[in-house]
Amino acid sequence: MLTSNQNFAAVQTELDSIFYPEFEYADGSPSIATANTAAIFKQETTELAAYINEIYAGVQLFDAIGEIGTVPEDTPGIANKQTIYVLDFAKGVTIPKNFFDDNKFGLYSKMVSDLAMKARISQDDNAFKLFRLAFTTALTADGSAICASHTLIGGGTQSNTATAALAPASLKTAIASLREQKDQAGVIMGGNPSILLVPSVLFPKAIEVTESALIADSTNNNLNVFRSNYGIVVYSSPYLGAAAGGSDTAWFLMSRNHSVTRLIRQGIETALTDWSVSKNRTYYYQCNFREVVFCKDYAGIYGSTGTV
Repeated sequence: MLTSNQNFAAVQTELDSIFYPEFEYADGSPSIATANTAAIFKQETTELAAYINEIYAGVQLFDAIGEIGTVPEDTPGIANKQTIYVLDFAKGVTIPKNFFDDNKFGLYSKMVSDLAMKARISQDDNAFKLFRLAFTTALTADGSAICASHTLIGGGTQSNTATAALAPASLKTAIASLREQKDQAGVIMGGNPSILLVPSVLFPKAIEVTESALIADSTNNNLNVFRSNYGIVVYSSPYLGAAAGGSDTAWFLMSRNHSVTRLIRQGIETALTDWSVSKNRTYYYQCNFREVVFCKDYAGIYGSTGTV
């Protein structure tokens, strides 16, 4: 016969065996982006509740000097201190003891499976909130929206935003803008586009533009340069579009040097409170995770609202 401690452990093991497979489920399509997509969200860990960073302006281009000339020296600028606070996400469900013992209608299995799925969705929804608000309240360390006109530490400005709808012409403009984008020191960085991020509604259009064998939206027998030269990978998420509070027209072009970061303080953890310590013979199964998603600098990102 099981002791109370053994029974408690067996119950948590049973619930965890339902929770974790559902939480760790991954869609088979490589084009579906999630909070775990490392190309979009650079995955980092921390042991602190807050993360402080500053923007490094970088040095200027190298100077040509004579054989015994003095090596020029730059004093790189550092500014725009930013403090990022890790968020705590949690949820729990109450499971009556008799429901668990009898597994009436498979109800507790459905409850725990749904809890796990909502935990996974919560991570995705929170991650893509950064892009939903990229033109408004999601800010970089300089205090401007991620996709906006930015004042450079070294002087001058740099814009990384537009309003054009996704089309071959606007994608060409975005590619040129990303490659000619200046860093905080005013140096053109030559960023190569590698990611086209779109809401679900725009996904067919994005695939048509980037992967058609011939030139997109044309009957001319021309080569599609997006497909043959750039190697842009299209990603989409249902948590970018209007249904999630975002936009069905906005799109983002990104290069590998972007600074969108998912900072993880604690991965998903579960806990169980035994029915014996409750007043109404119920188990309480809960889970939580701690993380935050942020973008400290505009570099490597170009966004368009797609409204024109």
